[in-house]
Amino acid sequence: MTISDITKLESGVEFIEIHNFTTGQLTDFAERQKRFAAQITKNWDNERKAEWITRNYLSLKMILSSTLLLNSAEYAIEKNLMVVEPYLLYYSLLNTSRALLFSDPAMEWNRGKMIRLPHSKVINQTYDLIRIIAPEQGREIKSLLENVRGLRELFSYRFPSNGVKGVFYQSSEVNIDEVISACRLLTELAQFNSEILQLSCEKNCNVKVEISSKDLEIGFIYEDYLTSTNIEKPESIIDEEDWYRLEYFIRKRMEPVNLLWTAREGLVEDFFYSWDLEENNSEGKFDPGRNWGLLLSPL
Repeated sequence: MTISDITKLESGVEFIEIHNFTTGQLTDFAERQKRFAAQITKNWDNERKAEWITRNYLSLKMILSSTLLLNSAEYAIEKNLMVVEPYLLYYSLLNTSRALLFSDPAMEWNRGKMIRLPHSKVINQTYDLIRIIAPEQGREIKSLLENVRGLRELFSYRFPSNGVKGVFYQSSEVNIDEVISACRLLTELAQFNSEILQLSCEKNCNVKVEISSKDLEIGFIYEDYLTSTNIEKPESIIDEEDWYRLEYFIRKRMEPVNLLWTAREGLVEDFFYSWDLEENNSEGKFDPGRNWGLLLSPL
């Protein structure tokens, strides 16, 4: 049985890590998620539409950011730049955890407060969700998250003199391949959720509702992080690229679609290009998009 047989959507995603679960586990999980999705889509309105367009977009961006971080980690390891390894591995795993939570129809959005969940809550709620499918895998993911978090905090606050390798002699080594597999699993579960929500929309959202860019502001206006030159909102940074991508759903009068379909070619290229230096043709330079499909890839 394929994943599309369970979600009932041929999205074209290459599922790899999700097959660590049994067909029965995934089928039971899908039925649970379908019930929660139906509660949303049977009460569809402009607020819910804006929420789920935003949540899918944020979920995708967390996946792309983790892809960038993992590509950076692989490059850093190749170049003996070990000092950044604890940070890159932890935040890649944390971001894909956030991606999963954004996609979960059972998870309360709470008018966007979900975006600012503290790290400990992200870890615990990721564990709570995965253990619904399989308790053992839930414990493994939580253990890995806590391990890489501990490594990041150790080098943020204490910085042992014998470096990362020295720490590994006395602890469970954090392997980049293990982190990539876990990030891919979280990504595939987020895709799984988004397929279920899309089909629920197609089934139940019979009345078209209109939204405006103002309804999506939380997806492209970043408040309280930096002081900006914006006179009206001096503590806000506006991302015009995020605004343009979210506006696409308004221009096309679209309902939320699964993450891979949200990841249109131009969106992905522009995301990784924004991390590239212009006119830098130096040999051996880092290519931000060198493996953009590391976590979310088509067949």
